[in-house]
Amino acid sequence: MDEQAKRTLAYLCPACRQSVAVERTIFQLAASANELHCPCGKSSLRVELMGDRVRLTVPCFFCGRDHSVVCSANAFLHQRLLAFTCSASGLDCCYVGEEGAVFAALRRLEEAADKLDAR
Repeated sequence: MDEQAKRTLAYLCPACRQSVAVERTIFQLAASANELHCPCGKSSLRVELMGDRVRLTVPCFFCGRDHSVVCSANAFLHQRLLAFTCSASGLDCCYVGEEGAVFAALRRLEEAADKLDAR
C-alpha cells in the first residue's frame, strides 16, 4: 500500500491536554464513521466520509467546544497537510495528512499551547 493510501489525524485533547494522533487507511475511513478517542476517554475526533465531502467533529483544546468542519474528500485524502482552525482562538485544533507533516504541525501546536499556559 502506498503512502497516499493512509492518513494521519491529530488533535490536542481539551480534557487532559494529551496529543492524540492515529493513522488510518483510506479503506478504514471509507468503511464507516470513525471515532478517534483520546486514551483519557473524555474526547474524540469523529470523521465521516460522505461521497465527495468529509465531515469532521473536532474537540478544541483552546475553546473547549467541538467544531464541525467539512472539506472535500479529495483534499482530505490527498493533501500533504490540512489544518482546521478554531474560529474563537484562531489557533489550529486538528491536522490531517501525511504522517511527517502532521507530527511537525502537532509539535508546533503543543509549543503554542505551552506558551499560552506559561502566561
